[in-house]
Amino acid sequence: MMRTAWSLGAVACLLGLAAFAGCSVSSGGAGQDTGDAGPGPSADASEDVQAPEDATVDAGEDASDCDSALPTLLSCTGLYTNVSAQTIASGVQAYTPAMPLWADGSDKNRWILLPSGTTIDRTDPNNWVFPNGTKVWKEFSRDGERKETRFFHKQSDGTWVWVSYVWNADFSDAVASPSGAALPLEDGSVYTVPTQSQCTQCHNGRPDHLLGFEEVSLGMAGATGLTLPQLASQGLLSPAPTSTSLSVADDGSGDLVHSLGWLHINCGVTCHNSNPTATATSVSMRLKLDATQLDGRSAAGMDPIVTTVGVLTTTNLWGHLDRIDPSDPSQSLIIYLTSQRGAGKQMPPLASVLVDTADVAILTDWISKMAPLDGGEDAATNEDSGTDASSEDAGVVDSGAVDAGPDAASASDAGVSDAGASDDAGEVDAGDAGDGG
Repeated sequence: MMRTAWSLGAVACLLGLAAFAGCSVSSGGAGQDTGDAGPGPSADASEDVQAPEDATVDAGEDASDCDSALPTLLSCTGLYTNVSAQTIASGVQAYTPAMPLWADGSDKNRWILLPSGTTIDRTDPNNWVFPNGTKVWKEFSRDGERKETRFFHKQSDGTWVWVSYVWNADFSDAVASPSGAALPLEDGSVYTVPTQSQCTQCHNGRPDHLLGFEEVSLGMAGATGLTLPQLASQGLLSPAPTSTSLSVADDGSGDLVHSLGWLHINCGVTCHNSNPTATATSVSMRLKLDATQLDGRSAAGMDPIVTTVGVLTTTNLWGHLDRIDPSDPSQSLIIYLTSQRGAGKQMPPLASVLVDTADVAILTDWISKMAPLDGGEDAATNEDSGTDASSEDAGVVDSGAVDAGPDAASASDAGVSDAGASDDAGEVDAGDAGDGG
C-alpha cells in the first residue's frame, strides 16, 4: 500500500505534547510565558530539583515587594483577598478548558484577571493577544492538598513574567520558587515543580504564550466558568466572534471529538503547530485544531487527520510505524508513545511519569474503529513532501520492534532531546501549561 512518508523529527515534538501547557519558571522576559503546563511527579525529581529553601516562610514575613511584577508571596499577586479562607479577589474569574491537559492526575483550578476596560484581541481567532496587565493563576493539588500555584503576568511593556509558588505547611500562603521544587507525595513518589526551560518549550508554542485559555479550549463543549460564550457576552473579545459554540462532526466512532481535543491540548497547542517558535514546527505534523473550521463540519480535511492517518515515520527507530495506522492501534506510533513512560520514548515527553490510561484507551478505541487502508493511496497525503514510502519500507513491523522502543541513548536519533526538540519524532512533545488545561 502507498503511504505518505514524514520526517522523524515530527515524532519527538508530538511527544512533547503539551504539556499545554504551563511550567513553573523563574521570571521570564519577552517572548516567554505562562500557561497551563503539566506538573506532576518525576522519577528523578529528587536528583534534579530540591525543595525551595524558603518554602517555610510564613505569610506576611516578606510582603515588602508586593508591588513588584513577581512578589515573593502569592498573597501579593492579587488572586486572593483572604488566602487562608481562599476568598478570590473581585474581577478574578475562574475557567476550565473543555479538555484539560494531562498532569498525572493533579486536580487543578484556574483563574484569569483582565484589566478593567480592556479586551482580548482575537483578530486571529487562533492566536489571541492579551492586554497588558493580564494575570493568570493555575493551582495544582495532589493527595488532596495544594502543592503549587503558577502565576503569569503580562507587564506594561507586553512581556510576560512568571513563577510558581509552593504552598507552606499550614496553607496560609505560598512562596515563590523560581528554581522549581521536589515535593514528597503520600505514595513515596515526588511531585515536581517544573523548571523554566521546560515551561519555555511549551509556552513558546503560542505567540502570546498562554496555552489553555484560547478559542478552541473555551468554545468546545465541556468548558466551564469563563468560556467563549461568557467572554463574548461580557464584551471581552474584539472583534466579537460570530459563533461561540465550536464543534466537529463525529466520524461514527463516538471517540473522534474527545481524541482530537486531547491531541489538540496535549500536543498541538504547545509544539505541533505552525507557530515559528513552536518546538515541532519543522515536523509538519499539525495537531492543533483550527478554530475557524469548528463549525460542525467533518474532520476529514483537518490537519490532525491529514498529517497523521496513514502517515509513516521515516526512521528505523520506530520500526516504520504509522503515526496513526487506521484500524490497528498496535501499529500506531501515537499509541505506542502515549501508553508508556521512559526517557526519549514517551508522549508527552515532559512533566509526566504516569500514563493517562483513560484517555489513551479512548484514543486506542478511536483508531481501532477506523476503516483500514484499502491498499490504494492513503486518505492522508502530504502535498508538501511529494514523497511516498515504498511498500517494502512500509511493511508491518514485528512486535519485537515495537516493544523494544528507543533507548534513552537513542533519543537524539529520534529527534528527542532534553529540550523536546525533534525532527520527525515530531510525534513527541511537551506538557500542560499556561493553561493548556
